[in-house]
Amino acid sequence: MNNVDILFTHPGGRGWAPVARLARLASRVLEGRLLEYKDTGYSAALVGRGLLPRLRGGARRAVVIAPSPAHLNVILEAMPLRSRYEAVSAWVIDSFWWERIPRIAKKRGRFDYVYVTDDGDQGHWSGVAGDIVKVLPWGTDTLSVRPRPKTVDLQRLGRQPEDWEDDLATKSESLVRGLVFEGRPPFEATDLESQIHVDLALARAKFVLAFSNRVHDTGYTHPEREYLTARWVDSLAHGAVVAGVAPRSAAAKSLLWDAATLDLGGTNRTEGLARLAEAVAVWTPSIAERNRIEAQKRLDWRHRLKVISHDLGLEAPTLERELAELDDESESASLQ
Repeated sequence: MNNVDILFTHPGGRGWAPVARLARLASRVLEGRLLEYKDTGYSAALVGRGLLPRLRGGARRAVVIAPSPAHLNVILEAMPLRSRYEAVSAWVIDSFWWERIPRIAKKRGRFDYVYVTDDGDQGHWSGVAGDIVKVLPWGTDTLSVRPRPKTVDLQRLGRQPEDWEDDLATKSESLVRGLVFEGRPPFEATDLESQIHVDLALARAKFVLAFSNRVHDTGYTHPEREYLTARWVDSLAHGAVVAGVAPRSAAAKSLLWDAATLDLGGTNRTEGLARLAEAVAVWTPSIAERNRIEAQKRLDWRHRLKVISHDLGLEAPTLERELAELDDESESASLQ
């Protein structure tokens, strides 16, 4: 096992299941120790430690997986005042909250590397944290996917605009158009159990419904900045096309390919289902296969974790072996 700690704060709520899955994957392929914390807020005394100079040394390294900027403070909880890490990297998933960058990130040498999930965020973080900021975009675990027959034309997942919120109404209108629609997967007691239902739903779906916060704003989405989320990348890992309105962000532009999305032109359900019916009529299994191949090449978390492994000087044979497996699967699929 490597001398590396993966520090993850779970904010609560099932929406963070993909990030919890990333933390578990990182600890396994980097061959480190997963330290998971509950989000109970950070006391003034704890945050005040961030004002003190960092003590370097020791044998261990740390990777902080921070769902939001405030969770960078977990390094202070994991590292008592007298203990030391040789090197610390931090990966901020919701890095679009520039206005919430905590004091600990502000040029005090607490972190050796800070990773953000969109190129559009890098400049704002660099202005605060310095030249240690890199971009590691959203990803997904494509190696865990096993192809299944696509028996559902349209799968609803997560938050939706008002026109699409009523699953019964959408199902009824879909049937009129000859479309098979499935509503939101069931919730279970734990993230892991709920994620199993999500994976099964995505595996069966030809198209998955998702809309950028540009056209569907809620109380917890950013009111201005658009961003890619797990719905897009997890859907593509399973070969599904994401139908709706994609975010206009740097990460979406660089990561999503032409066949990855179907633009429904807005949030009107009737108009959207009309476009979906046309797309379903010409859908073939080869579309799903292409999406799976592209997801393996562009979206797998392991490509991002390779960067962290290199930056921290880790030897991670498990990661290297699974990256080779990814290459083999992509190459063999491309030759078929």
